[in-house]
Amino acid sequence: MIIFECEDSADGIFTAVYDAWASRLGHRNVRLQTRALRTRELFAEYCEVCPDGGKAEKVARTIRRRMGEESYEMIYRAAMARDDEKADSIYRVVVLGLSPQISEREAADVIWQLTDPAVCHVFELARRVWHEAHRYMGFVRFRELENGVLFSEIDAEANVLPLLGDHFADRFPNENFMICDHGHAACLVHRAAGPWCLLLDTEPDGALRHQMSANEQEMQQLWCGFCSSISIRERENARLQQQFWPLRFRKWMTENPDFR
Repeated sequence: MIIFECEDSADGIFTAVYDAWASRLGHRNVRLQTRALRTRELFAEYCEVCPDGGKAEKVARTIRRRMGEESYEMIYRAAMARDDEKADSIYRVVVLGLSPQISEREAADVIWQLTDPAVCHVFELARRVWHEAHRYMGFVRFRELENGVLFSEIDAEANVLPLLGDHFADRFPNENFMICDHGHAACLVHRAAGPWCLLLDTEPDGALRHQMSANEQEMQQLWCGFCSSISIRERENARLQQQFWPLRFRKWMTENPDFR
């Protein structure tokens, strides 16, 4: 068994898909895994895969052409998940979709063949990632820094920043803003009236991100005061609150009394 070990990213996984296919060792004789999975197997040969933008783009373009845009989006979202088996499941789905024995119409429907374990796994991962990204679209809170930049912090389980970029760029096209994901050491940066980009393996300046503008401090006090004034202590329901306001989101939300 040849195991292709790749970076835990969409580019890394797509590059591994390209290399595993090009190896011509036979799909049953290869397996993909991310470097985050540190366990090693006996009697298995490991092949290190370095991310290659050109190879990843070829795989992405082929999936779009052969399997359709919907299938590509689902596979891409699955690649964003935190899961040990995602790389190999994505490879198996691509192998099914690019099989020369099926028509283009059948290739587009491969992603809905949920009786196949790999397809089912990719489907569940994609749904989980999109669900988390959708929640962050509502739970992200920006605060205005002294330099006028809108700054926000999250700690996501999945790598959802690429899925948040278009949403917030559309909502705040004329604002300079940054979303920092501490869980993945990455930042989404948007320049006013410009495109957004991702900065990987980076953390914002610890001092600057706490230097809020005077207007921001006043608004936070008013917001916390409003949330406190409409609360009825006798009718508090902590379990119901957690359904609509999960604990893991509260750390970075300005209306949380403990936020500072």
